[in-house]
Amino acid sequence: MTPAEMEGLVIGPVAHHVGRERVAAFVDVTGDDAERWRDHAPPGYAAALLFAVAGEFLTDPRIAPYLATLIHIDQQFTFSGPIPVDADVVVTGTVDRVRERGGAYFVTFVATGEVAGNVVLESRSTFLMSDEAAAEVATDEVEPAVVHRGPNDAPGEISEAQVGSVLTMSKSASRQDLIRYSAATGDFNPLHWDHESARAAGLQGVVVHGLLMLSWLAQQASAFSTEPAPIATIKVRFRSALRPAEAARIEATVKTVATDGREAKVGLRLSAGDTDVATGSAVIRLEAVTR
Repeated sequence: MTPAEMEGLVIGPVAHHVGRERVAAFVDVTGDDAERWRDHAPPGYAAALLFAVAGEFLTDPRIAPYLATLIHIDQQFTFSGPIPVDADVVVTGTVDRVRERGGAYFVTFVATGEVAGNVVLESRSTFLMSDEAAAEVATDEVEPAVVHRGPNDAPGEISEAQVGSVLTMSKSASRQDLIRYSAATGDFNPLHWDHESARAAGLQGVVVHGLLMLSWLAQQASAFSTEPAPIATIKVRFRSALRPAEAARIEATVKTVATDGREAKVGLRLSAGDTDVATGSAVIRLEAVTR
């Protein structure tokens, strides 16, 4: 069976309890603001909801040969409202579309999360998978010490969203952080914890989860809003790899503010040195969601 034959597959519904301890563990490993996220899950927690269903697809034995190469290319999350702590979210995933190109398969995976029958989250992911492992790169880097990480700032105080306003912070994850993030979200792709698997995929070694980087970007975008659902939509493209303990610069820039003052569009950039590792944008809410 090829990934193309999985098109239309529905996974779930799966019930996911947004437990207080689990949210606290997620906030801690991502370096977010524990005081802010006591009653609601932060936007980055959407990764755990996504992998409540995506994990089953990505470990399906029927497509195991096509996981020799597995790359998360881009991700979009849309939030209809806040995700309360202790809520039960019902998540359903669908293999929406599969395109084959030169023996590689581009898979669009969509997921929705509902609380009491109301949609709170819509997710759209693109995965690249192939039955051919990537050629190894020349450099085989030694993995850093398990607990070593670079600068790791917490989000600062809320800033007013004005066109041209820029917020920056430094982030880094240790190898131990990557294991803890895998446990917090259910994303156990071996590229994030096993050196040989990463090398076989053409990488220099273990790499940071794309969705952990998205979480860092979401933190900085959220720093322009005081709302419990600060982000309406966030879109991120993963362009390169970030190694554990490597320093990343997170940058959020206000591009536009709606004339009614209720929303703003923020440009997002995560870089390591001169390399753009992830780029994207977010629409943030400057006023509360009303139903």
